[in-house]
Amino acid sequence: MPSVNITLPDGSVKQFDQGVSPMDIALSISEGLARNCVVAEVNHRLTDMSCKIEADAKVRLITWKDSEAHDVLLHSTAHVMAQAVQRIFPNVKVTIGPAIENRFYYDFDTEQPFTEDDLLKIEEEMKKIIKEDLPLTRSEISRNNAIELFDKMGENYKVEIISEIPEDEILSLYTQG
Repeated sequence: MPSVNITLPDGSVKQFDQGVSPMDIALSISEGLARNCVVAEVNHRLTDMSCKIEADAKVRLITWKDSEAHDVLLHSTAHVMAQAVQRIFPNVKVTIGPAIENRFYYDFDTEQPFTEDDLLKIEEEMKKIIKEDLPLTRSEISRNNAIELFDKMGENYKVEIISEIPEDEILSLYTQG
C-alpha cells in the first residue's frame, strides 16, 4: 500500500499507510492524546478525526483544551439538541444552529413555542442521546444530491441554505446513529 508523510507541528515527519486518519495518527502517539482529540487540522483545514488522508499532509491534532475545539463541541452539541427536539417533536422543522460566542443554539420552526417543561424534556433526551454513544458517520455528497435528500425529508430550511452554495461544491454530510 502506498504511504504518506505526515508532518506534525513540531516539524517531525511520520510515515503512514495512505488513507490514515487523524485518529490513527493520534493513537500512534498515545492513547491519552487520542482520547482528548476533538478534531484535526489537515493542511490548514479543520476535519473530523475519521477523515482519510490520501496524500502527504501537515496535521495538527486539536484537543478539547484548544480554542478551535470549543466551536466544534458547541456545534456538535447543537446537533444533539436538534436530534432530541426531532425525537420528541417529529413535526418540528430545523432551521440553523451555528455556535455563537460561548453558547450554542438552534432555531426551530414550530407551531407552538417550547414550554419550560418541553425544555426539560429536551435536556433529558439530549442526555439519553449522549449516553447512546451513537457513531457519527461522515459522507460526501454533491450539492444537488443534498438538496434532493433534504427536500425528501421535508427540511425546507436546509434546502434553502444549501441552494446558496455553489453548484459544483461537494458537501460533508454527517449522520448520527
